[in-house]
Amino acid sequence: MLRLIKTMLAAGCLFCTTCAAFATRIPLDTAYLNNTYCSNQSLLIGNQIFDPSSPSGTVILPGASSDGTDSVIIVSLKFLQPAEINLNTTICVGDTVWVNGTAYHANFYLGEETVEGGASNGCDSIIHINLGFYPTVSDFQATICEGDTILINGTPYHAFHPAGVEMIPGGAAAGCDSIIRVELEVLTPPFSIYTDTLCPDDVLIINGRRYDQNNRTGLEILPGAASTGCDSLVNINLIFRQPWVYLGEDVEIVKGDSLCINPEYSLVPQSIQWAPQPPCADPDCASFCVMPLSNIAYTIEVTDIDGCVLTDDIRITVSNDNRVYAPNVFNPDAEWPNNRFFLSADRGVSLIRRLLVTDRWGGLVFERDSLFPDDPTSGWDGFWRGKVAQTGVYTYWAELERVDGSTFTKSGTVSLIR
Repeated sequence: MLRLIKTMLAAGCLFCTTCAAFATRIPLDTAYLNNTYCSNQSLLIGNQIFDPSSPSGTVILPGASSDGTDSVIIVSLKFLQPAEINLNTTICVGDTVWVNGTAYHANFYLGEETVEGGASNGCDSIIHINLGFYPTVSDFQATICEGDTILINGTPYHAFHPAGVEMIPGGAAAGCDSIIRVELEVLTPPFSIYTDTLCPDDVLIINGRRYDQNNRTGLEILPGAASTGCDSLVNINLIFRQPWVYLGEDVEIVKGDSLCINPEYSLVPQSIQWAPQPPCADPDCASFCVMPLSNIAYTIEVTDIDGCVLTDDIRITVSNDNRVYAPNVFNPDAEWPNNRFFLSADRGVSLIRRLLVTDRWGGLVFERDSLFPDDPTSGWDGFWRGKVAQTGVYTYWAELERVDGSTFTKSGTVSLIR
């Protein structure tokens, strides 16, 4: 600085404007601060605070240079984060884990410890503690029948000793002791009275014993028959009456046929229930007609004025063997409709998808799709290529569709005569 002033004096411009311009180009005293700190530290430089949220900047110290000029400090700091460790472990209920001088156990199992300077970078180390504990206490609750015994850890538990605590050393996970709290519910055998009104010929087999008009009462012990699995005591008391209901014999019909069910009674029904519900508006309907497409069984349950409940059922087997009729001979010169070869069918057939007629050599002489049964106009008139076909035996094949959408085939022969 002294040398600079002398130069300026020699130039004769210490106080001139030119000299003032020259003086402003004097470089400031500049320093650089590049250090590393921990994130929990802060640094005050001049009137500025540097921390992890403000790690860099420029500080001007007015007149702080040795020559009286400003001093500049360019700051660029690096702040290191503390090392964080999660301590998640499972121990026995009675064990203790020491962390940084603090005891963690079943009553104090969550926490955070700070180890000053414990990280490899010299910063603090933070340990998050979250302990788990092996289940060592369990409850054993069960229901037993009176007279039964359960052995737990060698101790018998029964109606006169239904509760207790058992300890099994090392019986839990990780070698912990296992504690079992035992609590039993002891059930006495249920007692019930069974009464029913039966028809004279009805027979009940209860617990292997026959009950009928000659044996109407008794006491039965049914092993394990209660809903709890215990024995059940049942007092039997039966009443026999004379009414009856009859739906008819089981029957087989062809798909598409209808069947009417008319029950017969020897009583005046007070209520009627069907299963499944028949196709009638009144749920208590006495008779109805159905056209089932699959096997079905109807059960009727009738209650008379004395409360006697009678049941009967009828099983309807539905056959897929639909009846298809085809003439075995026809004459194209005959009167209508005998001059046509066509198929007839029962009401279970809704459509003839395809009808083919071939000669004895397999040559196709007639083919038509989407025909209706019993329609002579859609049948074969006996002509082939504009002329009456030769007399002889022809083979027919048809694919037919039932009312439920299923299909089947029908084939045979027909003789064309003149």
